[in-house]
Amino acid sequence: MQGDFRINDWLIQPQINSVEKAGKTWHLEPKVMQVLVHLASHPNEVLSKDRLLEAVWHNTFVGDDVLVRCISEIRYVFGDDPKSSRVIQTIPKGGYRLIAPVTAEMQTNIEPAQSLTAKPETVFRYNLELDHEDSQVAVVDEPHNQLTSWTPTSEDEQAVPTIVVEQPHRSLMPGAPQNITPSKRHFWPIVAGTSLAILLGCLAAMYAWKSTHKSALDLFWGPVLGTNEPVLICIADQNQYAAVALRDSADPTRQILLKDNLTAVIIDDLNAVIQITGILKSNEKLYSLKGEGATNLTDLRNGPTIFVGAFDNAWTLRLTNPLRYHFANNSEMTQFRIVDRDAPTQTNWGVNRLEQMATNNYRDYAIVARFTDGNTGKLALVIAGIGRGGTIAAGELVTNPTYLAQLSNAARASGNKRNMEIVLSTQIIDGQPGSPTIEATYFW
Repeated sequence: MQGDFRINDWLIQPQINSVEKAGKTWHLEPKVMQVLVHLASHPNEVLSKDRLLEAVWHNTFVGDDVLVRCISEIRYVFGDDPKSSRVIQTIPKGGYRLIAPVTAEMQTNIEPAQSLTAKPETVFRYNLELDHEDSQVAVVDEPHNQLTSWTPTSEDEQAVPTIVVEQPHRSLMPGAPQNITPSKRHFWPIVAGTSLAILLGCLAAMYAWKSTHKSALDLFWGPVLGTNEPVLICIADQNQYAAVALRDSADPTRQILLKDNLTAVIIDDLNAVIQITGILKSNEKLYSLKGEGATNLTDLRNGPTIFVGAFDNAWTLRLTNPLRYHFANNSEMTQFRIVDRDAPTQTNWGVNRLEQMATNNYRDYAIVARFTDGNTGKLALVIAGIGRGGTIAAGELVTNPTYLAQLSNAARASGNKRNMEIVLSTQIIDGQPGSPTIEATYFW
């Protein structure tokens, strides 16, 4: 698919990564737009995930979750429900298919020969005559003694006048003689001033458009992705394992325990890590992964750090302790909760460990925070749940465009402050988390 095109009533402009409908514009990430363009280039054709990943992320190793996130953001922009899709249809074990009609947008070519974008040697030939009565400008081409005209309007600060060539030796001024002696005031200073004003206006418009049409992902992840420093992911680790169970290749049901010093990672925390690295990888952001036990202050001074996990990650507890929302527990380590420093007596955001272990059905809570750490001067991003399900929900909140849109609306209402903290909850049923729900936000 070359150039602009339409999907139903939406105008797609790949060169500026925008989708527009009824005067409203959405700005897509480059990779998301590439996925949409590739689907539009093969309408009604089932494209496998492998084919889309190869087309958009050629020779780059990424997981399916990156593509799923792109499809999710496209659906969010189009208001497309995957259960009753009108735009992108999911084919189980097959891939995706664009089922909405696709039409190429007709391009209008503007003839430049008689515009103010003429070559400099042409511009310098013109002189200016002004009719003060009719507010009409007469431009004289000295070598050919030709006249052109332009009547200013209220919109001319933002528009380039079209030069219309008239018959030679005709006066544009009532009562003036037919033979015109051109003025010696050169036209080029006016052209230069007008062109500069137009250029500055375009630049200002582009900046304003970009500032107001950032995607929800841009608004949240921009401070992380916008640095030149690599990102460190500090994940909770467990060091108590001294053996590993290996399976016999001839008989996989047979296991042998071998002594080894292992650092283990909780698989639910790994779920959040995979979602985060998908964002970083799709934006070509360098990152590294370290366990919290192996992370030191020097590591945190090298660039932005993402902290995953709460009560099993000492760095998370240290960094969130001074914040408005922070983690707390009783001395018996049976009650875990999130505390609001402005309302310390509220006990709504808590997990009873005994109930959690007995039923595996409970409501979990998590903190998502993005702020500049005063000890290192670097950006810190916390994604941490009280229980494991809370961390999964926090990872989904910061990577899913639908939930990020809710967060972005709250951020805009606060004045787009750089630092933020969010308390969220999720219902755990049989050990599996549901959708994240934002309980409280704070921006500073």
